[in-house]
Amino acid sequence: MRYKFYRLTFYNILANITVPLTSLIDISILGNIDTYIFMAGTALSGILFDFIFWMFGFLRMGTTGLTAQATGEKNEKESLFILTRSIALSCFFGMMIVLFSPWICEIGFQILHGNADVKAAGITYFKARIPGSTAVLCNYVFTGWFLGREKSSTVLIATVIGNGINVILDVWFILNLGWETYGAGLATSISQFGMLIVFIFAFLRELKIQPSLKLSFLKDKNLFSIQGFSFLFHLNKNIFLRTLFLILTFSLFRNFSSEVSTEILAANSILLQLILVSAYLVDGAAFATESLTGNIRGEKNWKLLKELLYLALYNSVFFTSIFLGFVFLFPNFTFGMITSSGVVLSLLKEYRFWLFPVLEIGAVAFILDGFFIGLTQGKILRNSMLVSTVFSFYPLHISEKSNKTIISFGFLLFYSWLVGL
Repeated sequence: MRYKFYRLTFYNILANITVPLTSLIDISILGNIDTYIFMAGTALSGILFDFIFWMFGFLRMGTTGLTAQATGEKNEKESLFILTRSIALSCFFGMMIVLFSPWICEIGFQILHGNADVKAAGITYFKARIPGSTAVLCNYVFTGWFLGREKSSTVLIATVIGNGINVILDVWFILNLGWETYGAGLATSISQFGMLIVFIFAFLRELKIQPSLKLSFLKDKNLFSIQGFSFLFHLNKNIFLRTLFLILTFSLFRNFSSEVSTEILAANSILLQLILVSAYLVDGAAFATESLTGNIRGEKNWKLLKELLYLALYNSVFFTSIFLGFVFLFPNFTFGMITSSGVVLSLLKEYRFWLFPVLEIGAVAFILDGFFIGLTQGKILRNSMLVSTVFSFYPLHISEKSNKTIISFGFLLFYSWLVGL
């Protein structure tokens, strides 16, 4: 079990870390343009995309847990049913997002705070990126399915190729063609379709090398049964609510920052990206925990669950400590490669100390998330996130949301409640 855990964690970390690093490259390229308006606009638009895409995170998480349990039970037909139903949902939701995108954009940027130039840059980024919505959601499903089958290497390959396309197009569109935020958004959109193509080829290869996986399942009358979809909706409903409150927390962190000043928004956006880099490191262990917990539950081997949880918690704290050590030992290098703005750099150095408690406590929270996702206990995830958000983060922010220190403390308190619950 330990070998499986470390193997899956290794592949997951490599796959996960490319995602925020790609976002950091987006921001760093835009951050080294003479004005930081484009960087701030991209960050502001990112709030909307957090709502749009993160709240559909249940497509990945639910697929991982259910697929892992089906794999543990050696029920290949159910595994294919889960994939097909989830892909159907992702295509429907993706098309709805694109269809309603003009209204989402208009309402979203009316709610968000930022000066006229920052909002204009954000709207440009939004319009360029939104066409890739269906591909993003389908990629969530394929990622969850391959993780549930302990095929992290496939996820790694698809993610690296997709993000590699993004980086190449970023350099071309932003630096060579001068498309700025439009180029950053378009590059991200195109890269998601590239990633989806890789996943489709990987799935077809899986069908070819696994005799137990047969396309004849498409003729099964139970494939699109009401019972099958109702079970999927029941689990995903709770994960959706959990994700929605998490998104609100991250989004308010950035939106309250914008009310203080554009410089604070830019600095906190970079700190948030660093938090996400660390989270993706920890999620390497969390995703492995999801897969193995689901498999163990499917096999009904309950003795291994406790050992798995302790192993995952230990490694999550270890990975986080390594990341924090690098940031604290080399602050000039870490922040300097992201932005050249003297004001923003000064703010980053001043508030980097908040990263330590936030990241260490957050690491434990992410592992517990993975554990309960693997058990498909969506209700526990929903309730803990609801209480943490409503009774700690929001009241603290609303009371003094213009105070840049209280914003960081609220983020810390949010994670503390989440772990305690």
